[in-house]
Amino acid sequence: MGRPQNLDDVEANCDEEEELCTWRDWVTVLAWSVLGYLCIILTVIGYYNPSLLPIDPTSLLFNKSISPLFAFSPGSGHFPKPHGFKIVALVPFNYHERTAILDCYLQKNLAHNHGFLDQVIFVPQTQDAVSLQWLQSLVQQTPEYAISFPGHDMDWKFTQNDVMYIRIDGDVVFLEDHTIPTIVKTKLDNPGTTMVSANVVNEGTLSSLHSHPGVALPYLPELHHVEQPSRSKSQLSHDWRATSLPRWKGPASFKVQKGFKPPFQGHRWLLPAGAGSDRDPIASSFYTETGPGLQDWTVSAQQHYSFLDHLESNTLSKYKFPLWVDPTEPPSSFFGCFWGKDAETLREIFGHKSNEELSKSWTAPDGSRPHVTIDGKGLVSHYSAQLGADGLDATDLLERYRAYAREKVCRQTS
Repeated sequence: MGRPQNLDDVEANCDEEEELCTWRDWVTVLAWSVLGYLCIILTVIGYYNPSLLPIDPTSLLFNKSISPLFAFSPGSGHFPKPHGFKIVALVPFNYHERTAILDCYLQKNLAHNHGFLDQVIFVPQTQDAVSLQWLQSLVQQTPEYAISFPGHDMDWKFTQNDVMYIRIDGDVVFLEDHTIPTIVKTKLDNPGTTMVSANVVNEGTLSSLHSHPGVALPYLPELHHVEQPSRSKSQLSHDWRATSLPRWKGPASFKVQKGFKPPFQGHRWLLPAGAGSDRDPIASSFYTETGPGLQDWTVSAQQHYSFLDHLESNTLSKYKFPLWVDPTEPPSSFFGCFWGKDAETLREIFGHKSNEELSKSWTAPDGSRPHVTIDGKGLVSHYSAQLGADGLDATDLLERYRAYAREKVCRQTS
């Protein structure tokens, strides 16, 4: 028989209720703890690899289209064009096919289009008659455009000390909207810095930084042309998006090694369904002795396709960092901001030196280095001219950058 319960024993009943309440409290705390940890785990996964989840939970909490290192400087907000001095773009010119892409970005950044550039001066560095004729025609169409006088060294040497110059190589094929305002503000905020360089993808001392896993994606060269019957040639030639590319197919033993030649003209680079740890050029460079160097055309191709992938997926924040003051290795000279009074100094540093020569002379015997700052908040993509027909020109990269500019940039100028 069970023990009879004394219903009149109030104290006993309270003890039982208190014990029940205690258990309920513990269950509630445990449930909320599990839920909290689950939310943290999902948020971390969603931020770093949202493809693993059916939805991206961080999109409900954060505006991921705006990097925490978006532009200008922390907390600065909008930065208007400064007054009291001219801002002039200096554009060394070689190839009209590439500068035609840059032209869209230059036009968008002109002062009359609410940009920062008061003038653009092209510095011809080629004797090619077709390219020079194209440049002459371009300059005649835009009042703010000019060509340097023949025989004048306008690449670095100037006498207009109170003019701020932005050296933009003519082979730049992508420029973030806020890059010019960002480096101008950084130069004004850091008057002791001789030059502020932009965050140029895979150039100079940033090559290793931009080769980290997650930034550089495991793209491999298309070995044989893969037909896409559902899409016309016209559609393919006007599409820059990585998501429209097929998956890479090839032998399981394939690796990109030193001396790899382009498989065919106009080939693409594709993401494999599953890549080994040392198959792509960058991984092969880091982890094997037979891999290409970081300046090889295959590494550059992988970097460009990775960049376009991040551009489409809105994950350019993976490239960003605040400021890198006085780097131990030379930064890129393809996109830099400086005052005219410092042009001669910069000419002595960067003028006509190979990467190897520049690296050797970057640190003086006393340990000092040029006062150069790299602003990591504004991205630039540069199409390396020296890689030539046996390198990047054998890919379809230039067409992809041109398609992006036509769709996103050129039509927005007024």
